[in-house]
Amino acid sequence: MATTDTPPRTTPQCKVSGSSGSTEAYFLDMRTTATKLDSSGDDATHLCTGVVSIGLSLPAKSAILSPGSALKITEQIASLTLNLGGLALRMEFVARTLRWSATAYELADATQRKLFAAINVATTPVRFVMAVQEASEKALLETSVPQKGPTVLQDMLGYGSALGKNFAKEVQQNVEDDPALVDGTVAWAQFFVAYESRTQVPIRRLFGASPSPTDYEGQIAWLLASGRRLGWFQDNKPLSVKQIGKKPGATKHRQLGDIVGEAADTEHQSTGDHSVVHVRRVVGADGKGAWVVSIPGTTHWNLHSDHGPSSTAANLASMAGKESSLYPAIGKAMTAAMKEAGVKPGTEPVMFTGHSQGGIVAARLAADQHFREKFNVKEVVTAGSPIGRIDIPKSVQVLSVENVHDPVPQADGVPNPDAVNRTNVVCETPRGEHLNSILDAHDASRYGRSADELSPSRPEQQLQEWYARNHKFLDGKDTDFTFQLRRH
Repeated sequence: MATTDTPPRTTPQCKVSGSSGSTEAYFLDMRTTATKLDSSGDDATHLCTGVVSIGLSLPAKSAILSPGSALKITEQIASLTLNLGGLALRMEFVARTLRWSATAYELADATQRKLFAAINVATTPVRFVMAVQEASEKALLETSVPQKGPTVLQDMLGYGSALGKNFAKEVQQNVEDDPALVDGTVAWAQFFVAYESRTQVPIRRLFGASPSPTDYEGQIAWLLASGRRLGWFQDNKPLSVKQIGKKPGATKHRQLGDIVGEAADTEHQSTGDHSVVHVRRVVGADGKGAWVVSIPGTTHWNLHSDHGPSSTAANLASMAGKESSLYPAIGKAMTAAMKEAGVKPGTEPVMFTGHSQGGIVAARLAADQHFREKFNVKEVVTAGSPIGRIDIPKSVQVLSVENVHDPVPQADGVPNPDAVNRTNVVCETPRGEHLNSILDAHDASRYGRSADELSPSRPEQQLQEWYARNHKFLDGKDTDFTFQLRRH
């Protein structure tokens, strides 16, 4: 008798949290239920008042003509009054209890999160030292004793190079095994910068800068300002915005992996000479349009600003919450595309997507009230972007994809909020792929391959809701507008 082998079930590489499964959503549900109970209690109170009013309005003659019936009616009215009144009181009591419980749970959850973060920070130095010690021991064991070559110096240099590579490999493995080390290291770095700001350290005089602030955004802004005093990170020239392509007519059905992959493609098309922004209009079967704007990540890390604006300067400005020439340039590209399509800005919804710096810029634009007043920003999709500190309004939904081994999304030192408008996806490295270094986990194309797993067939409610909400951005007839942004 033939048997059919069932293919083995594989563990999903990505884990989804937040949104409708967030603790904030649970607290909101509790408070919403309490409000409904209050409303129902009010209705019961009104009914009770109505029943009493009916009893009082019974004519006296009916009681004289039929005293038995009048007595029964009075008893029933009294019973109804007591039951309705008791029901109203119970509903009010349960509503208050739900509100108190929601507040208590919320405080307990916040306290627990702070406690875990404090434990992580407190133990980071010990874990870091142990990781370095373990890496050193393993590197020594893995590195072969130098062989006799032409010279002793060449032997020692070869041995040192091999030892250094093995040490770096072991340190990377330890960080992969304990990703929270990055969060703790960022927190300790902030502490030392804050401590430096309260001491008279000569290095600040070299920069000619005032003491650095203690908050994260302020510290990044201080670094940006200090560098600009030395002629670095300059961003004082507006960008030219030039349309270099238009591709109309294709009808496509996309998934989340396609959106993340297109953000990677946008980054790869950008260089140190210019940045590329893709603005796509999708028209559904109902004739309604929606826009997807892909913003590139960092293309170069030069201290001095080159022609390409997706640079170190833009990175620091967006992380610090400061103005960047990228923001108005992206707005100009969107306005030009909408004008050519015959669409008034603000009349059709917009989704931003970007990898790394592109995701930070997307989140900053979504958080900007003036920008949202002009463009109807509804969705943001980021990959490998540290956006946990950016205060994005509840009217904008955010989906963030992160690699568990990627240190970049953790660079702001806080996890993404567990909120109703934030869907957080944390992925392992795609199956069959090996990381040669920690920064390999930040690769834009690898993020696209990880996101391919996030298909509509996934069982998570958050992803089901994302697809149901965003079909207008995914399915329809495309018109792609390509713009080049350049600093002259």
